Amino acid sequence: MNSLHVRSTSISTLSLRLAGMAVIAFLLAWGLMAPRSIASARTSGGGASLDSTAALQDYLAYAAVNSPALKAAFYGWQAAVEKADYAGALPDPILNYAYFIENVETRVGPQEHRLSLKQTFPWFGTLGARKDMAAQRAQAAFEKYQSEKLKLFYRVKAAYYDFYFLGREIDLARENMALLSFWESVVRTRYRVALSVHPDLIKAQVELGKLEDRLQSLEHRLVPVRARLRAALGVDDTAPLPLPDEISVREVGVDREALVARALSDNSDLAAVFREIDRQRAAVRLAGKISKPRLTFGVDYIATGEALDPSLSDSGKDPWTVSVGISLPVWLGKNRAVKNEAVASLRRSEYEFEDQKIRLAAAAEDIIFRYVDALRRLRLYRDGLLPKAEQALNASYAAYQS
Repeated sequence: MNSLHVRSTSISTLSLRLAGMAVIAFLLAWGLMAPRSIASARTSGGGASLDSTAALQDYLAYAAVNSPALKAAFYGWQAAVEKADYAGALPDPILNYAYFIENVETRVGPQEHRLSLKQTFPWFGTLGARKDMAAQRAQAAFEKYQSEKLKLFYRVKAAYYDFYFLGREIDLARENMALLSFWESVVRTRYRVALSVHPDLIKAQVELGKLEDRLQSLEHRLVPVRARLRAALGVDDTAPLPLPDEISVREVGVDREALVARALSDNSDLAAVFREIDRQRAAVRLAGKISKPRLTFGVDYIATGEALDPSLSDSGKDPWTVSVGISLPVWLGKNRAVKNEAVASLRRSEYEFEDQKIRLAAAAEDIIFRYVDALRRLRLYRDGLLPKAEQALNASYAAYQS
């Protein structure tokens, strides 16, 4: 667990609230940075009005403000923070009132009413362990909120890039159709003057038919791809989303070891499991208190009526009593099972942490490979295959002109 960089496990409610204010400020900042069309869509409750010039950052800003999943994670974290406020509080005192249907006659008069107040105190350290558990649960909820935010941004980015890529595929298919239509007309003209053979014309027309079929399939794919982007943004299915005009692509160097180490240190899901381990440690401490007694202190007030002989000294005097109670944790089998359960839950969380570390490192290696391979293929097509394809096209065109 040393590879995961975490803060101190002793967490105060103040720090949690400060973190909450920071997140709220972050969301407000997203809203302020969003374009006017996004702000108007949010306030009017209508569909999104993102145009084709909207950048990816605009889509992320819109999703951060409107995503139901992110809102649910935020309020889940807020609920955990609120619970941390009262987790270490004492149980409510108990106020009892009793009315004597048949008065108890005493020397100083009949007892008519009784009012009692009792307060139970858990064993030393019990309330602290409960508060630590709630604080760690709040920290885990915060990490889950962070994870949900990153997953949301990933879904938006993936849908946005697929949406843009599909639009470019459609544009290229239309350009290829125009080019192939031109070539088909050239072949048809040459065939009429006996400069081309019939199979060349048939082949051009077959390829043109295939390209028309592909173009229709691509245009039909716009519906599900646009729907996926709408779902990631949190808008209804009637919101118009035009195809983006362009995207920005950066080529960055890859330091494999540094990226894997950062993935292990900054991953929110892994940090949430680490916080769960801390919570389970507090649960083990709490389970150790189950075999300790609980103390209950009480005070009673008894209302007494006048004695039969009013001249009697202390006639009608109301007595007060104090009481002390102690629980008896005599069920040793139950207490032992509670402790064993807490220890087993801690072990489970520790092994889940190790398992996620292994899986995360493997996933990081796979992503790094796919990025490096995509970068290699990008350079291959951009710097090698595309220029040669253009040369081949120009050569074919020159051959047909001759």
